Amino acid sequence: MGQIVISANNLTKTFSGKEVIRNCTFSVERGSIYGFLGRNGAGKTTVLKLLLGLLKPSAGTASVLGLDSVRDNEAILRRTGSLIETPIFYEHLSAADNLRLHLAYMGIEDTDVEPTLCRVGLPGTRSQPVSTFSLGMRQRLAIARAIIHRPEVLILDEPVNGLDPVGMKEMRILFRRLVQEEGMTILMSSHILSEIEQIADHVGVIASGIIAREAEMAGLCKQHPSDLEDYLISLIQGGGDHA
Repeated sequence: MGQIVISANNLTKTFSGKEVIRNCTFSVERGSIYGFLGRNGAGKTTVLKLLLGLLKPSAGTASVLGLDSVRDNEAILRRTGSLIETPIFYEHLSAADNLRLHLAYMGIEDTDVEPTLCRVGLPGTRSQPVSTFSLGMRQRLAIARAIIHRPEVLILDEPVNGLDPVGMKEMRILFRRLVQEEGMTILMSSHILSEIEQIADHVGVIASGIIAREAEMAGLCKQHPSDLEDYLISLIQGGGDHA
C-alpha cells in the first residue's frame, strides 16, 4: 500500500440535530485518483469541506498531508487545490486577472497564468470578463484556479459539472497528466458513474452519509464485468455491500 495523504476516521457531522455524515472512514494514497461517488445530497460536499477544514466535525478526525483538518486547516489550504460547490469569481475581471489575484492571495509571485489557461481549454481569454463566461468556461477557470499553484493534492467537488462531453474528456486527460507527470493526488466527487469508472484508481461510494463500499476500480470491474453500473447504483441507493 502506498503512502496515505488523505484520511478520514469516523467522521461525523451533525446539522441541527441531524447526522449528515456518520462514521465516515476512508483513505487516499499518494499519486492516485480517488473517486467519491454518491447521489446528490449524499454528503459528498460536506466530507470534502471537513477534509479542508471549512467545517468542523461533530466527531472523528480528518487529515490531509499529515495535517489535522481542524488545527492545521490554513496549512492544508496552502498545499491543496480545491473546487467546492459553485465557484465564485470577480465578475468584472478577466480569467487571467482572477488567477493573478488568487496567486497573490496565496503569496506566489511571477507565475505566468497563460499556460494554465491553455491547459484547461481557455486560451485567448486573457481580457474577456468572467461575467461573459458560460457555465462550462467557469468550471474550466475553477479548475485552473485549483491547479495554478501546483498543489500536492487536489480536492474537487463535481469538477465536470457544466462541461460538454468534449470538455469532460479533456479534463480526464488533464487530471491523469497531473497525477502521472506532476505527482499530484486527486480526490474528486461525482454523481456521474461513467466519470468515476473511467478515471478513478479507487472508489468510495457514499450513501446516506456513510461509506457503503471502498474498493479498487480494477477489482470492481473484474468482480462485476457485466453489471458494474447496476451494482454501483444499488450501493448509491443505499442497498449496502453485497459483493
